[in-house]
Amino acid sequence: SDARALALLARDEIEIGFGWQYRPKRIGRLIRERETVVLVARAETGDQSESSVIGFGIMRYGMQAAHLLLLAVSPRHRRQGIARDLVSWLEKTARFAGIESIHLEVRQHNSHAVRFYETLGYRKVELVRDYYQSGNGYTENAWRMTRKLSAEIQDNV
Repeated sequence: SDARALALLARDEIEIGFGWQYRPKRIGRLIRERETVVLVARAETGDQSESSVIGFGIMRYGMQAAHLLLLAVSPRHRRQGIARDLVSWLEKTARFAGIESIHLEVRQHNSHAVRFYETLGYRKVELVRDYYQSGNGYTENAWRMTRKLSAEIQDNV
């Protein structure tokens, strides 16, 4: 039921300038994949029976490595530690699953996101030319970043 809200947040906060790749149907498929975890952050609304999506993270797990596909927090809820908490939870589950490293891509010129990931222990490992591509021929480079996870399993997973 969250696929549409997640897709809209991805479109508005991640996919700017590249069309809408992560539409509700694609997000729905990711939600159903066994190798993928979709974590949603919510804020309570005035009605106690409802909450609204304010952020999310999607990570695909492999045998030894995981790939952080998407991470977004709505602009009004940024700088409150939500993205950090989402990544932390995803990393803890990856450690628990025996994952050795996590990889992600971020736009080369998105200095805020690069700094955010660097503060979490991610390091730039490769500049990928033309990683992001729009339907009209516009491309943008991406930094591939990685973080090696410690072998120990964290508590509170």
